[in-house]
Amino acid sequence: MTEMREWSYGGTELAWPQDRLGRRAAGPGHVVSELVPSGYEAYVRIFHRFEATDGSGRTITWQARAKDSAVPFHAELSHWWLRSEGRNLGHSLWQVQDGALDDSSRRALARVLAGVTDDQDVYFVYDLAALLWGEETPLVRRAPLADLETVREAVRDVVGDSGPEFWWPQDRSWVVTTDYDLLSTYVGCSAETAELLLDDDELETIPVTPHTRVDWETDRPQHP
Repeated sequence: MTEMREWSYGGTELAWPQDRLGRRAAGPGHVVSELVPSGYEAYVRIFHRFEATDGSGRTITWQARAKDSAVPFHAELSHWWLRSEGRNLGHSLWQVQDGALDDSSRRALARVLAGVTDDQDVYFVYDLAALLWGEETPLVRRAPLADLETVREAVRDVVGDSGPEFWWPQDRSWVVTTDYDLLSTYVGCSAETAELLLDDDELETIPVTPHTRVDWETDRPQHP
């Protein structure tokens, strides 16, 4: 029988975000407030880029695939409602990685955040990934934002190519969450930082709220 393990966040760097996660009322699925701590002015969804499975290196945006599928580009858009996807990511020309931003989007996100972070250190945290890979506590690394890729490479043998699941600067002015099972990354931040993210040409983004659903089983969006 599989042994079920869990850990306490008390006394760890994850204590503060965990204390600010949750939802106020019961409802279907899961919402942003279960992923990103409360208390931020703005919240942004960053879509992980679709990449072709034929080795061509081609990419396509969620917005383009939504248009092709006759559904609106929407804050709760699920890949299940895109043409030719159905409920199986394994049989499609286009694939998107769960649990990790694609390289291009991750670099763009780090670049934007570097402009509002100054020289303070950033905490990079692996939570569920560490648990699933057999660690006894969350995996935490503290380093300059510029060292994001160095951190990812250093822990690859421990938690694979996912995450980080959470990252934030010392002043907690923003926080990034990439859930281990999801195809998008979510950011809580100031209104000014959100505007920078939404305006960046290298990121595919859309505004969300703490109540926006994040799970795959959202109702299919319909054009008005």
